[in-house]
Amino acid sequence: MPTPRRLRFIHTQVALLLGLLLALTVVGAFSPGLFVLLGVIGFVTAIELLTPVEVRPRWYGRVEVLVTLALVTAAAVAGVRTLQLFEPSLLP
Repeated sequence: MPTPRRLRFIHTQVALLLGLLLALTVVGAFSPGLFVLLGVIGFVTAIELLTPVEVRPRWYGRVEVLVTLALVTAAAVAGVRTLQLFEPSLLP
């Protein structure tokens, strides 16, 4: 059974991603790479703001794995984008 803090985290993350998708679409700047990068930044920010300082929850160990995967994905997206900027014909 999810706890209220866990539900608050999930609701915050879903709202952040939907708001991000809406904002990028309205501005006309949506790209999957930008969405991933901003989503990772929002994910890490939500973790830092919603994790209690006094006690480390049991679920925090699982979140650390997700943060690591998210940061690796963000680094890969940034690397592909950098390659596209310097050598446009290298990647599609």
